[in-house]
Formats: sequence, C-alpha cells, structure tokens
Amino acid sequence: MSDFEFFSTEDVAKMLGIQVRTVYLYVRSGKIPAQKVGKSFKIPKKEFFDYLSQNRSKGIVVVKVGTQVLLDSENELNLNVLRRFSSEIALLKRDGWHVVLVSSGAVGSGREVFDGSLIKDKILQKQVLAAIGQARLMHYYSDFFGKEGLKVAQILLERENFSDRKRFLSVRGVVSELLNNGVVPIVNENDVIADKELRFGDNDELATLLAVMLGAKKLVICSSINGLYDSDPVKNKNARVVKEVSAITEEIYQMCGKSVSTNGLGGMVSKLNSARLATRAGIETFVINGKKKGNLVDTVLDGCFEGTKFSAKEKGLKGFQRWLTAGALSFSRIVIDDGAAKALLNKKSLLLVGVKSVAGEFEKRDTVDVYNERGENLVVGIANYSSGELVEALKLKDKKNRKEVIHADNVVIL
Repeated sequence: MSDFEFFSTEDVAKMLGIQVRTVYLYVRSGKIPAQKVGKSFKIPKKEFFDYLSQNRSKGIVVVKVGTQVLLDSENELNLNVLRRFSSEIALLKRDGWHVVLVSSGAVGSGREVFDGSLIKDKILQKQVLAAIGQARLMHYYSDFFGKEGLKVAQILLERENFSDRKRFLSVRGVVSELLNNGVVPIVNENDVIADKELRFGDNDELATLLAVMLGAKKLVICSSINGLYDSDPVKNKNARVVKEVSAITEEIYQMCGKSVSTNGLGGMVSKLNSARLATRAGIETFVINGKKKGNLVDTVLDGCFEGTKFSAKEKGLKGFQRWLTAGALSFSRIVIDDGAAKALLNKKSLLLVGVKSVAGEFEKRDTVDVYNERGENLVVGIANYSSGELVEALKLKDKKNRKEVIHADNVVIL
C-alpha cells in the first residue's frame, strides 16, 4: 500500500473527535487495525472505514430533564419517571444515538431525606440539599440504566469549565470517550462549589453549552409544559402550541410569559435563549412535554411528538468556534458603534475606532461578548487587549493604526 492509502493517528483522532492517546489505546486493543511504523502507527483507510461502518453513530443528542418533570404532585422524586427516561434513552441508544442526559432533581431528592430548614442561609441550604440529593439521584439512575444493560457516569460541571479552553477540551474529551464506550453521561451543575457569579442560569443553559461543545445533532429540553405557545397560556386559555419555529425573533419572545417554574430556575424565556444559541450552532432543538410517555423517543426518531421544534441553521460550528460560542461569559462585554457592527458581521476585524465602551473585567485572550449600542449581542470573540488596556487605549486621540481589538479569525457571529 502507498502512503495515500493510510491515515495518521492524528487524522483518525480528529475524525472521531477523540484524543490521539485514545487512538493508540484503540489500536493496541485491536479495536482499530493499524500498522506500526517506528514509534507510531498508520491506519489503512479501508479498514478504518470498515470500523466506522460497524461503529457509526447517528450523532449525539443532549437530553435535559427539568425538575418539574421529575417530581410528583407532592414534590417528591417520581421514580417511575426516572425509570421511564432510562428505558427511553436505552431505546435511543439501541437505535444508534449517543445520548447525554442533563438531569435536574438533586435538590428535590435531597429534601426528601433532609429538611434543611434549620440552615438559614438559602444558598448554603441548597448546596447541602444538592450534595445529599445528587448521590440519591445517581443511585436511582445507575440502578434503572443497569437494568437496561447500560453503565452511567456522573459529571458535575461549573461555568468556568466552558470559558477556560483547557478545561473545555478536557471535559469534551472525557464525555466523548464515555459515549464512544457506550456509557451514558449524566450531567448536573456542581452546586456545592459553584461560584455565585459564575453559575449557569439554569440547566437549560448547561444542556445547551454541552450540546454546542459536543457538536450535537439534537438538543431536547423535556419540560412540564407542552412547548412554546402562541400566547401566554396562563392569561389566554385559547393559546396553542407552536409546532415549528424557523427563526427566533422578537415576535417569538413576545409569545411567552416570563414566569419561572415552581421548583426549577427556568421558564420559557430561558428555553428560547437556549434554542436561539443551539440552532445558530447548527443544532436542531426541541422543547417538549417530558411527562408524556414516549414523547422523547418520538421526538428524536422524528415521530409525532408533543412540543415545539426549532429549526437549526444548515451550517454548524467548527471545534474552535464551538469553544468561543460556549465559553463567553456574559458579564464581560464590549459595546461598539453601527459601523464596527457592520464590519464584524461581514467577517472583518474589530478596530479600536469602533469601540464605544467596555463593561466588566477580562484579560488579554479572554472570550468576550460584543454588543451594539441597542443592547443586541452580536458576536463572541477573543480580545487582544485586557479590559484595563482597552479602557486606556480608548482615551488615545489617535486610534488608527492600532492593533485589532478582536481579529476576524477569532469571532463567532451569534
């Protein structure tokens, strides 16, 4: 065979979305056939494509299950619902999907065995309840998935796991490896140590960032509501569920109420924000009734489901762009004028002359959000200045011929 008939281990790692050292493990275990060349390996293309055809996944689907779905009428953990989701996810895996489960319910589970009312600090009370409840929640999931022949893994994340690129790659590598080995990752926020200012808004956001990180094909948000209504169903009894949304506009936001769920943090606005980010990253997104039996399976398998589908942009994001999109922290922002906004949206660099103001603190090479003067979030980019340096640079009379604030190669349009 000529060298053109082989892949390098680096090529295979990129195609599978795993680390090179993992490819070596696959080769040494016989999972992927290869020929040794010195200290490295080369992998015959034909055999590799045979391996792919035998192990091909339909893609990744991130499933978020909300607190209200998991609790019964007495606000206690409904084990029948946990058992049902375990069964439905097992069915999806047998159909060829990789599934990541983002599950709420730790605080509610903890409250069943520990009152917590003597802890006056509400944040500390929630942390204690989550620490107790997370163990119980994972025990139930491990048992129910085990009866389906599946192993589970617990992953507790913080917001900084997405903003720091090294951590981002580490989490992505671990989750990808779990999926490649048939394990179901069960993810929740690490409530015990999460910083107050760096928390996820809710698990809708966590699930969305995971979907973006992993390049998922589908994001399914299982809620206690039937989907997006054309008006607030609390105020209008004739409100109807919108079956499909092609673009999330201001008119779409006006359809939903701004209330949050009783035991959870998210409301319909939160779900729209999640769908907006995910669909722009090329991820088909659904908000469905998670209390309806079989609704998750029907949604993923394109059946007749109860909920709302948000259509994705045809073109997704590359790996580096996924980190930029998932990593930006919203409290750091640069505000720009309309001329600079037009240039950025035409894939040009952001120059100093177009910057109007700076909010929040960030270091050089940090990810920042860029807004126009009307408060619209336009792009995410990597800053070539720290916030302090940028503030000082804005005081200069001559702002021309200065280095770009954000280079065009380091921008993702939202």
